[in-house]
Amino acid sequence: MGPPLPYPAGVRACRPDDADAILEAMLAGHERGEIEGVSRHFLEESAGRLRDEPGLAAVAEEGGRLAGWVIPVHDDLTVDLPFRRRGHGSRLVHAGRLIAGAAGREHLRLWVPRRPDAEAFARSAGMRYDSTLWKLRLDPGAVVEPPTFPDDVVVRWIEPGTDDEAYTTLLNASFLDHPSPLEVDLATIRRVHGSSTFDPSTILLVADVRDRERLTGFCRIGTFHDDDGSLVGEVKLVGVLREARRRGLGRELVRWGIQACRERSAASIELNVEGENDTALRLYESLGFRQDVAWPHWVIAAS
Repeated sequence: MGPPLPYPAGVRACRPDDADAILEAMLAGHERGEIEGVSRHFLEESAGRLRDEPGLAAVAEEGGRLAGWVIPVHDDLTVDLPFRRRGHGSRLVHAGRLIAGAAGREHLRLWVPRRPDAEAFARSAGMRYDSTLWKLRLDPGAVVEPPTFPDDVVVRWIEPGTDDEAYTTLLNASFLDHPSPLEVDLATIRRVHGSSTFDPSTILLVADVRDRERLTGFCRIGTFHDDDGSLVGEVKLVGVLREARRRGLGRELVRWGIQACRERSAASIELNVEGENDTALRLYESLGFRQDVAWPHWVIAAS
């Protein structure tokens, strides 16, 4: 752990006990309709992660009360309604740039709602529009064939502990050239895979048939209950090493993800994709996914 980050006045490092206040404010914003396309499940998941990893965030305070927060890993900067237009947003942008820089990122990347006031704030803070993340939903009537993998690969579920290091390497390498690169560390993977609630059958691994220790692709799925109580399936991540692409592995992994979600009785299936990722977008649409919600993202250089 490095030295404390030099946050501006009124902003401090997040503490585990801030998670409850952040969740309460998130849910209030959700009720006001300010968080488009996001279910309570993901808000609870986001706040819950801060209990284990408070260093991911910084919070603003006013009069001893939580005024807002920035969580760069979740593309989230929010100032709670009673505390807006008091400079907290600008201070949190500064804090977010520090967190992003300390994590080795080139930019702070934030979701900016498609509202004139939100976009005006982003511009005043020195941010620029970068890309749009799309939530896609599978057409309920879409007929998707079961996966058929090439003969020169083997597929299996992940083995927690045994596969953690190789999976971390695979995940990071798969997203190196992604429009929004993803990076995870081994400690986080071990913590997640070591949880009593982790289900190994939610991650399918692809390996070379001649060298089964050499992982070349993966798909991770999950399910959650939407706000109306229905069970939703999610194709959370799909990754294939660059040298293993153009062989149809990505398509078969997505087909597996859809099948696995349907086997769990998901009423609907969704996934997220960067709008600039034309190859992935064409693949998903060819399988029956349709654009549902757009989340524009803006960036500013990290500090």
